[in-house]
Amino acid sequence: MASELFNSASVIFFVVYALIIFRNLKRIKLPVWAIMFAGAVATIFLNGISLKDAYAAINLDVIFFLIGMFSIVSGLEASGLLQYFTIRILSFAGSPQRLLLFILVVLGTMSAFLMNDTIAVVATPIMIGLARAMKVRSSPFLITLAFAVSIGSTMTPMGNPQNLLIALDSGIKRPFFDFVRLLTIPTVINYFLTYLILKFYYRNDLRSASKPADLSLAQTITDMNLARASGIVTLFTITGFLVLSIAKNLGFETELNFGTVALLGSAILYAISPKRRDIIRGVNWSIIIFFISMFIVMQSVWNIGLIQFFASFLPQLTHVGSPLTILNIVGTSILLSQLMSNVPFVAVYINLMKSLGFNSLDVEAWVALAGASTLAGNLTILGAASTIIILEVAEEKGHTFSFYEFFKIGSIVTFVNIAVLSLWLILV
Repeated sequence: MASELFNSASVIFFVVYALIIFRNLKRIKLPVWAIMFAGAVATIFLNGISLKDAYAAINLDVIFFLIGMFSIVSGLEASGLLQYFTIRILSFAGSPQRLLLFILVVLGTMSAFLMNDTIAVVATPIMIGLARAMKVRSSPFLITLAFAVSIGSTMTPMGNPQNLLIALDSGIKRPFFDFVRLLTIPTVINYFLTYLILKFYYRNDLRSASKPADLSLAQTITDMNLARASGIVTLFTITGFLVLSIAKNLGFETELNFGTVALLGSAILYAISPKRRDIIRGVNWSIIIFFISMFIVMQSVWNIGLIQFFASFLPQLTHVGSPLTILNIVGTSILLSQLMSNVPFVAVYINLMKSLGFNSLDVEAWVALAGASTLAGNLTILGAASTIIILEVAEEKGHTFSFYEFFKIGSIVTFVNIAVLSLWLILV
């Protein structure tokens, strides 16, 4: 068995994940997408997977969704409409303390529908601007943003990449309604509990802060025509998600899914907007490359039985639907998300769960994986790609926060959030 597991695919897998784990240490500064892409190419060229299997491994539903949503969001961002609404809503906060609550609730809920990585990119400069206007350190606002986009993105299938993987690969028939039904209440509870924790933890910073000044909205919207077009297409696409979910809930059979709806929305935007070249340049192609590469690497190690081998060392998920199952999934998610980051972990664990007999009827188990892997991203700066994005954008502008500061407050927030999620899923 050991000799069968030790081949080019397994060696590449270990090298890829070693680089991911240590990518922020010393001189290793490779982005995750580049590491995974190199691993996928090496896997093909070293015969770790056949070209036919590599092509078949790529989940086009996920890729279509990412291309579609990133195109639509690129239009919102290029026009300035996304920044405008973010600043406009945050300007209603009347005190530094309330501003933390606004960041959590507003940006978290926006993440649920526009993906957390997008909000992380757009809102990081706004957090820095708020801190500068209030004459305080930027780290309380940056860390609050990191928590917000993780907590808020938990409650919908399109909130983050790992939720999308689960929604499409698990076979859940009503992913939008099931996610919202099971995760909205714990998300709202976590908003306010996290706010209380942050308000207490950063009380000295908030006490010395000036009253939030209105950030300038002048020239925020740089292209009104593109703003109108992308805004209308965004509403059309989100409505499409809802209509599709309602139709499936009523028993209508269709091959359409979130990926095809998002692709249709982006096609409309490209057709009606003359700024289509600007839009396509703003698409986050690195994440799309990451997903294509990850599918290939994961399929190669699945083919040789490496993932199944690892499963023997993890808590056995034998009591489907029981509280023990939920707790096993939650505990494994917290641990391995820190080592692998939550998206690669979920890609591995989905196959594990399916191999153990989990199917579309085990909704609570799949939702537990989505919620726990996402909330586990708040434990360390390595746990979620959105946190890495916030840190990278902030450092480009001369701001940062330390691993230790994030972990000190993140450990408290993660413990509380995971406890709420676990209790809720066990009791419902």
